Order: sequence, then C-alpha cells, then structure tokens
Amino acid sequence: MKHLPAVVGVLAFACASFPASAQLSSEPSNGVLSGTTRLACEAILCLSSSLQPGECSPSLGHYFDIKVLHKGSLDWGATVDARRAFLGMCPASSSTEMPGRLDAISRGAGKCTADYLNNVYASTSYRYKPRNIFWNGGQFTEDFDVTPIKTVTLSKLPSYCVAYNDHEWTYELGIKYVGEPLKGGYWIKASSHDAAQAKWNADHSGAWAEGWEFSWTNPNTTP
Repeated sequence: MKHLPAVVGVLAFACASFPASAQLSSEPSNGVLSGTTRLACEAILCLSSSLQPGECSPSLGHYFDIKVLHKGSLDWGATVDARRAFLGMCPASSSTEMPGRLDAISRGAGKCTADYLNNVYASTSYRYKPRNIFWNGGQFTEDFDVTPIKTVTLSKLPSYCVAYNDHEWTYELGIKYVGEPLKGGYWIKASSHDAAQAKWNADHSGAWAEGWEFSWTNPNTTP
C-alpha cells in the first residue's frame, strides 16, 4: 500500500506485525501476503481512511462484492457477517482492539458517508405563507405561497456510524450535519462543516425565513 496517511499507521503496523506461522499455508514463505489474505489486510487499511489510492481498488472491490441474498433481496445481517469473515482473514484480525474495529467496519463501511446518508434520507419539506383567502363551498379557504425544499431528514448519526467513523484509527471519515431537517439540512465531511454551517446560517436567515412557516406536507394539497 502507498500514500495512506500516517494517522492509520497503527493499522498498517498491526496488519504487518504477525508471526510467519500465522499465515495460511498457501501464502509465500517470504512473509509477503498475497491472495485473499492480502486483500483482507488492505481492505482494513483502505476502509479506515477517506484517502483511497488506486491500490485500494482490488480490496475494496472484493469487499463490496460480498453480498448475501435471500429470496432475491439483500440480507444485510448475513452480508455484514460475510464481510466481517473476509476481514478476519487478515492475520492481524485477532490483535488487541482489532476485533471491535472489524465489527465497526463491517457494519458501517459504505453506509456512513455524507453521500450515502444524503441520498437514502433525502426528502422534501415546504416553506409557505398565506397568499389568498377565499370563500369556497360555504367556508373560507386559504391558498398558500409554497416553496419546496430539498432536505435530508436524518440529522443524528446512527450509533454504528459513530463507531465506524470516529475511531482513533480512522482518517477523515467523520461527517456532520449542516442546518435543520425542515430547512434544507444535509451531511458533509466534518473537516468542511464549520464553513458549510456558516454559509447555511447566512442563506437561511433574514428574509429567507422571516414570515414563513415550514412543514413536511404541502399545505395546498393537505386535506
């Protein structure tokens, strides 16, 4: 592996520091890992960093290709177990703290990025204020000026993402929520959060919010 940040050096050391006798019999005798065992160790490193050089492609491809189907649908629990078993093929998997780290990777990798959460929890909220009041069928009815807002409903990171993203052995996997769910909130890398939150505050205050109400339903179509 090349170009991985120093902060995950402890993982690289753990994956390299094992007795030759721990290798599978199919591995070369010179102490250099190969085959699936090598892919497992590289996957642990690559899935612990936001920087994933080209050398990561084989191991990540192998990892994410592991899918267990049940009646044609993805069985997520069984897929997590199968991916965990693959990572466990790395000889360093039994080292101190590694079992817990591999559990976190198998549950969170691929499901705890800003892009993933922004896509899966994408929704629409509505900004509105009264526009007209008219007599309709024996009663007064309001018509509203409505603006749809693209937003992300999930604003609190799931516990499995906290365990995966915010470990001391990771590099820039952390993400944070910007704004509010009803007003166009979204997830972003933690390193970019402060600037994004400041911009969101500026864009969603003053005239943008003054005099407006916010709802998950369109008041013009709500019975």
